Amino acid sequence: MGVMVLSLLGCAWISPESRQQDLIYQLDREIIATKLRNQQLQDALAGCGESQERNPLYTELLQVFAGSEVSVSREGAQTVVIIPGALLFSSGSTTIRSEAAMVLDLLSVALRLHDSARIRIIGHTDDRPLTGSLKRQYGSNWALSVFRAASFMQIMVEMFEIEEARFTIAGRGPAQPIATNDTPEGREQNRRLVVIIGPESGGL
Repeated sequence: MGVMVLSLLGCAWISPESRQQDLIYQLDREIIATKLRNQQLQDALAGCGESQERNPLYTELLQVFAGSEVSVSREGAQTVVIIPGALLFSSGSTTIRSEAAMVLDLLSVALRLHDSARIRIIGHTDDRPLTGSLKRQYGSNWALSVFRAASFMQIMVEMFEIEEARFTIAGRGPAQPIATNDTPEGREQNRRLVVIIGPESGGL
């Protein structure tokens, strides 16, 4: 796991280029945080005098990930974020890809703003049996899905400083497909990580 963290740091943040790029990256993060905070204030103002339950985190993440591969939906008081497995992991791997850094960064900004929300991470795979070294290392798709959920949590805790006590993790393996496993496209949809954020975990 330590190698994974160092790899992501090396690819995404520790650059041999000038400090100007680091400054630009930091300013981008501050702009994102400011936009999310402004949205919170707008939601609070709009909700004055209304009895209808509101979910500002859902609204914020929906805007942040609009037009991306990341799906954001709402389940009552909970916000559900679905991240494609291919965006996070190479095939058969539990190491977070450096290309996923921006997705994790955007999500972490919102999680820090809503620091009382609980976070549940659930890994999902397709139904193709593991073979060779993958079989020896993980044993089953269920175990692979658990390791992926744990890997995601570790990055959020160690690199993005989200409190560890807020997390729970689980793996479903191939048990809850959202598409057919008979086509490459369907299997790709089934390989995913689901992040459930809200006052309580459960349901998915």
